[in-house]
Amino acid sequence: MRERIDTIGRLSALARMTDIAGLLWCDAKALFAHVLAWQVRARERKHLAALDDRMLRDVGLSRADTLRESSKPFWIS
Repeated sequence: MRERIDTIGRLSALARMTDIAGLLWCDAKALFAHVLAWQVRARERKHLAALDDRMLRDVGLSRADTLRESSKPFWIS
């Protein structure tokens, strides 16, 4: 009887560890997704700041719009 209780306890501990590992994996994936989004946002703002006035007029933006957007930190959308 004691062995059966020990086995159940080990299985339940293993299940808890698996649940924790699953949560950590989800958090790691979410962090990776955020880092990728930040990189894309920073690159897009850099490209936007490099556009000349003619190109900005073509897309309907002013130099002030691009300065405001490109001065934001990468973590702010």
